[in-house]
Amino acid sequence: MTIGIFTDTYLPDINGVATATKALKEILEKHGNRVVLVTTGLKNQNTISFENDILRIPGVSLKFLYDYRLASFFSSKAYKILKKIPFDVIHVQQEFGISVFGRICASRLRVPLAYTYHTSYEDYSDYFSHGNSFTDRLTKETIKRIVKKIASMKAEIITPSQKARHLLKDYGITRYINVIPNVIDLSDYQKEPDQNRIDKFKKDHNISNRKVFLYLGRIAKEKSIDFTVNTFIKFKKTEEGKSAVLLIVGDGPLEKELKEKVSATEYNSEIIFLGSVPHEDTPFYYSLADFLISASKTETQGLTYLESMSSHLLVIAQYDFNLDGLIEDGETGFFFNDESTMIAKMKQAVLLDPETKKRIEENAFVRCTCMYSEDSYYERIMHVYRKAQRALF
Repeated sequence: MTIGIFTDTYLPDINGVATATKALKEILEKHGNRVVLVTTGLKNQNTISFENDILRIPGVSLKFLYDYRLASFFSSKAYKILKKIPFDVIHVQQEFGISVFGRICASRLRVPLAYTYHTSYEDYSDYFSHGNSFTDRLTKETIKRIVKKIASMKAEIITPSQKARHLLKDYGITRYINVIPNVIDLSDYQKEPDQNRIDKFKKDHNISNRKVFLYLGRIAKEKSIDFTVNTFIKFKKTEEGKSAVLLIVGDGPLEKELKEKVSATEYNSEIIFLGSVPHEDTPFYYSLADFLISASKTETQGLTYLESMSSHLLVIAQYDFNLDGLIEDGETGFFFNDESTMIAKMKQAVLLDPETKKRIEENAFVRCTCMYSEDSYYERIMHVYRKAQRALF
């Protein structure tokens, strides 16, 4: 097949959709398909580029939303290139900009359409409403209308999880929804870590012989990172927490506020903000830690959990039904529900004997690799593409 993937975010952006799109592109190509990827331009790119079947269209940088770029919903120059390509199916990954362009191309070129709903935008409405309750309600209603409009088109709808499927059903979408967990290339997280680099980092940051908790992701309200930091500070006051440190990898709108809060405590040197890191370096930061800790309940699939489990890193996560089947409390990780249970699980994790900890991490590794096998994903996504073709023709 020749498949067009239209996405508003792609590498070098660091986020779940960009990572999932990269993996989708690679697995399709690995099985002999041609993939033409249409996305936004790189930073400071001013003209359209088309190299190695990646078509980049310049867009406006959204400073308030992690500098993601938003391109116009139609480009006549890009369309002239795309209409010469014999697409068998077009797959749009989002709802705005480039993804609108993808739907227009599918309609004009009479190409079957698939659409993946990746992101629960309601969790991000604060970025648009800036705390105004009326604007927040209006934003959420607008998002629902956009998603419902797309879902009403003659397209195969895909979600990466049951959680995302339930959200679309709550929007009033009655059509069949294909649930296909994103394929994720986890091979980089399964490689033997560089122990010399780990030892040097720990020595440089004075965290050798400490229990290292890791948060990796956006430092933002929807990730409940403020809850994680506040609870970790309370955990530090317990006997089990005395030797613990928290590494925070990432950046975002709450970073400055949290840094100021932490600097006013006695734990300033034990809650370490490392800022944003290149995507290819994330396996190293997982290898530094003993535990991943996250209180986020806005994940549609939970990429950091999968990466951690593939890195043999024990996950401590706030319970979300989206994680059912992946994390089993005490067997493949730990769940908490509130501040007191989070502290209790952190204590339990710190006190684990090495053999038990290794068993849980190995269980998690096996569970993760079985659930997200490449072959299973490929068969399911191609089945959806064929359904889209039958629906159109």
